[in-house]
Amino acid sequence: MLNLLTILAERFSMIGLLAFVLSRANFFKKVISNNVSYKDLSILIIIFSLIGIIGTYVGIPINGAIANSRVVGPMIAGLLGGPFIGFLVGFIAGLHRFLIGGFTALSCGISTTIEGLIGGIIKKYYKNTVDWKIAFLAGIIGETLQMILILTISRPFSSALSLVKVIGLPMILVNSSGIAVFMLIIKSVFDEIDIIESRQAKIMLDITSKTIPYIRSGLNKDTAKVVSEIIYESINVDAVAITDLKTVLAYIGLDDVQDKCQFLKKSEINAFRFKKVYVDHNKRGLGLLSSVTAPLYCYDELVGTLKLFRKNKFVNSTDIEVAKGLSNLISNQLEIADAENQKRIANEMKFNALQAQINPHFLFNALNTVISFIQYNPDGASKLLITLSEYLRNNLRYAGKWIMICKELENIDAYLFIEKARFGDKINVVKDIDDDLLNMYIPALLIQPIVENAVKHGILPKDNGGTVVIKIKDNNDFIRFSVEDDGEGIEYEMLKKIVKEDYGTSMGIGLHNVYERIQSIHRGAFFKIESKKGHGTKVVFDFPKYYEENKEEISSDVEVFNSR
Repeated sequence: MLNLLTILAERFSMIGLLAFVLSRANFFKKVISNNVSYKDLSILIIIFSLIGIIGTYVGIPINGAIANSRVVGPMIAGLLGGPFIGFLVGFIAGLHRFLIGGFTALSCGISTTIEGLIGGIIKKYYKNTVDWKIAFLAGIIGETLQMILILTISRPFSSALSLVKVIGLPMILVNSSGIAVFMLIIKSVFDEIDIIESRQAKIMLDITSKTIPYIRSGLNKDTAKVVSEIIYESINVDAVAITDLKTVLAYIGLDDVQDKCQFLKKSEINAFRFKKVYVDHNKRGLGLLSSVTAPLYCYDELVGTLKLFRKNKFVNSTDIEVAKGLSNLISNQLEIADAENQKRIANEMKFNALQAQINPHFLFNALNTVISFIQYNPDGASKLLITLSEYLRNNLRYAGKWIMICKELENIDAYLFIEKARFGDKINVVKDIDDDLLNMYIPALLIQPIVENAVKHGILPKDNGGTVVIKIKDNNDFIRFSVEDDGEGIEYEMLKKIVKEDYGTSMGIGLHNVYERIQSIHRGAFFKIESKKGHGTKVVFDFPKYYEENKEEISSDVEVFNSR
């Protein structure tokens, strides 16, 4: 028995070597990662059927039967592919054993099929890769079942019993151990895949963090140059190129292959039509130039390509996956850049449209006030006209810009001066402002719309007018703004709708725009409206502190709204 155990172990080593070689194959890695096609499954069935058949041929003839490692192929096929694959491979290997003949042919054929099915059932209920200890136990159960079937089916019984006494324990130990070793090899492949994927993820995260600020400017020669340099320094390739549909935007690496980037091949375009990468192996004299080309899209429209080159070696699966990942990254960022550009254009058009129609009622009323002043107070009319001119000029001058709080307050004072000229003592204003905050920067027209709402919708509807209290206070890393009036107040139902998008009243639009602008700059910033019909309204919000050195850096991200 010991001698048989040793010989079986030696014979199994050939299958173990085959298992190791198999584990290096790309299709095998796809199978164990569940990224498998019907073609890959067909190859899997053929290979493991052959392993089962080879296990029979390298077996040891004993008393009209064969001590063998046939079960390894079907059992592993089941543990990898599930019940159907395990059953099919077991049936093929079992049928082959049955056709060889011998008094154990039928029992061995049936047991081989069942053992493949057992492996598949374990796979079905064991969602992850089957642990080697489970595989070892499955092998013991399968081989024990085979011995039972030999005793049950094979005749004469005395010969079957004699055979089982000789081959039972060696086959159970060797084949169970072989199945366990096979699963350990597979685990090593999984570990390798995990290492590769984590390395790729790290590379992609690194490239992403470095390229996002540039890609968001769109696809042009300047951004392509920076991005291609970052990619070249981050991954181990010999050259990197980024093209649009007509020209090479940027190239770094092997100067003598730059001409390979000039034109898109028909085969490349066909691959891109299905959003696939294109791999090319081009022999140059005695050398080899291998490349992978990935398409760059913007809203499903092909806008360019990314090319990675290797000299005197083939691009590998890692290169291909990195190219796919970079293609998706750049394509997504191009879409974001385009969306942000469209949003900026839309906001500019919106502001220009609003500025072109500055509240005509306010303007006409102000001019009428000037006309009435001319009759009995020419000096006051002159001052009022100058103030109105400054007010209108500042609204246009500061549009879309960041200004100091003191400048915003100057424009609010101009507005209040004009309104007080019309309504006199109906409008009272109280200010409580920390002087050291006056040189902080905010987007223009951030406070003014709230003050205008307080005057127009809060105080003026009241017969006796009222008071507007403007507070600007330090609040750690924020500035706390507060505009409060003792006017008409806002009904509860209207109050709930004000911060909702596209709320239609002039008051709602003004407050909603301020809210949106604050959230676009610092999402989650404190913003609160307190109001009760007949008891006034209070708008309180926090805004981050920005000093002069920050204003140019962040000005491009500001959306422009107007309350009128």
